Amino acid sequence: MNKLKRCVADLRFTNTFTRELIPDPRTPGEPLVRPTTRSPVARTPRQVLGAHFSYTEPDQTPNPVLVSASAPCAELLDIDLLETLKTPSERDAFLGLVSGNSVPAATNPWSLCYGGHQFGSWAAQLGDGRAITIGEVTNSRNEKWEVQLKGAGMTPYSRFADGYAVLRSSIREYLCSEAMHHLGVPTTRALSIVGSTRPVQRETQETGAVVCRLAPTWVRFGNFELFISRGDIPNMRKLADWVIDNHFADVVNGGDSQKGRYSSWLTDVVRRTAVMIAHWQAVGFCHGVMNTDNMSVLGLTLDYGPFQFLDKYDPEYICNHSDTSGRYSFDSQPGVGFWNLTKLASTISPLIVAEVGDSRTKAEETLREILATYPVVFHNTYRELMCKKLGLRTVRSDDLDEIITPLMDVLGKVQPDYSLFFRSLSTDFKLAASHDEDAAAAAAVLSAASANQASCKNRNGGASSSSSASSATAAPPLAGALEAWYAKYRARLLSELPASPAPVETAAADQQQQPPQPNGNINGTPTPTAPSSSSSTTSSPHSSPPAILPLPSSSSSSSSSINHHPQSFLAHEDALRTTRMKRANPKYILRNHLAQQVIEQAEQGDFNGVNELLRLLQDPFQDGTLEEQGRWAGPVPSWALELKLSCSS
Repeated sequence: MNKLKRCVADLRFTNTFTRELIPDPRTPGEPLVRPTTRSPVARTPRQVLGAHFSYTEPDQTPNPVLVSASAPCAELLDIDLLETLKTPSERDAFLGLVSGNSVPAATNPWSLCYGGHQFGSWAAQLGDGRAITIGEVTNSRNEKWEVQLKGAGMTPYSRFADGYAVLRSSIREYLCSEAMHHLGVPTTRALSIVGSTRPVQRETQETGAVVCRLAPTWVRFGNFELFISRGDIPNMRKLADWVIDNHFADVVNGGDSQKGRYSSWLTDVVRRTAVMIAHWQAVGFCHGVMNTDNMSVLGLTLDYGPFQFLDKYDPEYICNHSDTSGRYSFDSQPGVGFWNLTKLASTISPLIVAEVGDSRTKAEETLREILATYPVVFHNTYRELMCKKLGLRTVRSDDLDEIITPLMDVLGKVQPDYSLFFRSLSTDFKLAASHDEDAAAAAAVLSAASANQASCKNRNGGASSSSSASSATAAPPLAGALEAWYAKYRARLLSELPASPAPVETAAADQQQQPPQPNGNINGTPTPTAPSSSSSTTSSPHSSPPAILPLPSSSSSSSSSINHHPQSFLAHEDALRTTRMKRANPKYILRNHLAQQVIEQAEQGDFNGVNELLRLLQDPFQDGTLEEQGRWAGPVPSWALELKLSCSS
């Protein structure tokens, strides 16, 4: 492993985006003398034409204080965070960088120009209204990471806003970015959060903050959409070429020999997007604002606003209270992802037309074929992830129809806590259980995972005086449905075992498995995986995104007969399965009420809660201490169930 640095001054800024693309003609040049005297036009909201970006400069952050910083994220820049923060001069340099108060001389910050479809309607120019990219850093592994500040002041794209962010929303974005990475979900990263004494007016007056976040590139679908809306195909092509050359190595190195450069690139964007959203659905993440300006071309989760991890399993749950139509509900996310991709495909169609010999008919056929890969990749990825959550060693073509969808149907009726259910299933289900034991286990799982428990504490920490119907009254018919599913699940697990017991493998082998991570090349972006030749169809929204091309049908394989094994062998297999399931089902999730607790502490100047919660979210699959479990891993209080948030930040 390369030795990490302690000096921010050692960062190697390469800034390929600004070196190779077109700047705003009203903010030209690269002033390398600090402090820079910017023309007011750099902070004046306006239409920016014929440019990919505008040079900007962050505002000075008054009385900055480091709320928290992520050591694993700092390593992406070759920074040893612990050593850096030990040395006063280096700590000051780090704080200067992530607050925007000290911009390195080797770089010149910028903000992106883009548009987007918001809630299905074209919104024209949007752009980085409060995001300023300090620069692109190339690390010792030749990975490119753009260092961006969110909440550092106005840009030409601020429209009617002030360019700032508040501590409340900044803590949520910071924690969720890192939590998602450690859950194995493709995502942008968050390096730090800095508080200040700047008053920021929202619904009430709040405290300002700046989040420093990282991504290989912040280019979105909307960057391309804005150019095509203005008829600027040359600049759209130039941007596509830059993205491909710098972030799609497989396309540069040949890609699919049967496709052209832009067709291969779009195919990979489709695949990455499908993989990302399959991870969302498997982990129970609701984004809330899936506008095309929030869709990364790298298939990374981008811009954390009114997000929510599911508490009770409600497929129709809407986390954004501004989403009155339910466009971005949890179960709508796969279909919305496809819709967004159709907008991108339509946008870059002139590039495809030119690539296939100026034939619009052939270009349309090519685009349809590319988009048709989306449901295949989504289903295959989702099925694989759910099989891991269920502790299965193998993935079969009929698992979606036979095991996963039936379980989701039961959970949709029962509505237990999504994460607690799978964690409880890992320990309470037993291969050798009798019928009566299955019934008891099903009731126990539903009780442990109940999203409405009378024992939940209220917001002030006391016992809740109200709850919905107890699990005792709801359990009989619902537990019966889960018990019936247990029979299928048991048969599926037993079908993976040998007909006669093989020498017992050690649990240590399973314990060495790593938590699920995004398949990836450098920078954490997914690597190409050929779609499986077999996929299954189902009417469940979990297996087929709405309004997209149907999957090819597949034949269902018959269930293997149940093998007979000694009790000791089955108990050993249960232990191995429990280990596998705990590696795929987190103990610690960023719940809204937990985020609110640490936000309220931070607003009083106490950052211990933020850092303690971050520590647990960076290792979410471990059990932790009993004290940690009691504070951070329990059921959601009744007052906090299915909270809806706004985009206000």
